[in-house]
Amino acid sequence: MKKGRIDPIKRALELRKTLIEGDKVLVTDFSDTLQGKDTSRVIDLMPNVATGEYVFRTKVNVKAIDPIAAEEYGVEFFDVRDKNPIETEAFIKRGEFDFPLWFKHHPDFKIGKAMDYNLPFIIQVAGCNFHNGTETGGCWYCFVDDKSNDGIPGKGKSLLGSAETVDSMLAAREKIKNTYKKLGHDLEIRVLRTSGGEPTIALDWVLNTWREIGERGLDFVGQIDSNLSTGQVVDDFERQGIYEPHTLEKLAEYPIKVLTALKGVDEENLQSNVQSTATMETQLYSLKKFLKAGFDIYPQMYNPNPKTLAKYLERIEGEIPNLPLRIHIGPLKLYGPNKARLTAEAQRLGVDPEKLIAEKQTEWNNNYQNSCEVMEAYLKTVHGVGYKDIVRSDVELTVK
Repeated sequence: MKKGRIDPIKRALELRKTLIEGDKVLVTDFSDTLQGKDTSRVIDLMPNVATGEYVFRTKVNVKAIDPIAAEEYGVEFFDVRDKNPIETEAFIKRGEFDFPLWFKHHPDFKIGKAMDYNLPFIIQVAGCNFHNGTETGGCWYCFVDDKSNDGIPGKGKSLLGSAETVDSMLAAREKIKNTYKKLGHDLEIRVLRTSGGEPTIALDWVLNTWREIGERGLDFVGQIDSNLSTGQVVDDFERQGIYEPHTLEKLAEYPIKVLTALKGVDEENLQSNVQSTATMETQLYSLKKFLKAGFDIYPQMYNPNPKTLAKYLERIEGEIPNLPLRIHIGPLKLYGPNKARLTAEAQRLGVDPEKLIAEKQTEWNNNYQNSCEVMEAYLKTVHGVGYKDIVRSDVELTVK
């Protein structure tokens, strides 16, 4: 699968030209996307109240603590309302996604209301700088449709303003609240998640949106996703005046957590996963940039090479003590978009799509299982605890 790899920094600069128009950002309209179909099993896609376009979705992170998701996905419902806090915390921290506990130290957080932080209201910036604009571009395992990541305005995209975003989340909050109220649950969605694509190419828009939230005095909390390839781009945008000075520091004043995606643990592992010339140096620089700005970060690691993972953990510990305690490895699954990407790649190579898809799923599964074992061994040796034994938000990070 090795072919020409895109330069993520140059691509980010190109995407900037199409992702921002005036005071609006180009986002994905999920109406006719494979991703939209995959992710609307629990809560329907939600519209921009100003235009009617379906540019918002939700994702139930811990399925078992949500009564609707538990039934839909066939898992036993874990009712946080009748469990003690220690029991609930222990359950959530070991889930595939521990997102509700990211907000454990927020002043308003109550463990019995963890569901409020489990269903984020999500927008997707419609361009990724790992993506070259083709049907086989970007991360092999990405579950975002290729057209949603190409940054090209037109069908499947929509321009979204900050006030529209806030108005739409308030409307969705009321609708979702009423849905769960019928089941006897008091749910108030709180998390606004800016995903993508790559949100750091549109941080000025993100900052304006949080200023809007602040001016209205709303109790929202946030999440920003980053593929950790654009630290230098943010620097460049500030030098050019595209971003105001200290944009990240100003954003960090709001109750926002950052999902920092570690896409590889050695140069080839990284570049192969994302099909770009991204470097480990840039990944580390971008990671440190978020930390130095004051953000609380949550590293998710995807398809690491288990043979080089231990060395990576040793190196990163030397740069950012305790970071391995915060890393979670994400299991990779086949969804509509990554199946379509691999099918197109098989056709390009002239091989059987089903065989290629099966090979990739086997590779992902093996790397996940073996890497979890490496994490367990490393953390027990270095920190005296097992993998996922500690709530990530309880781990303090510093940059050397």
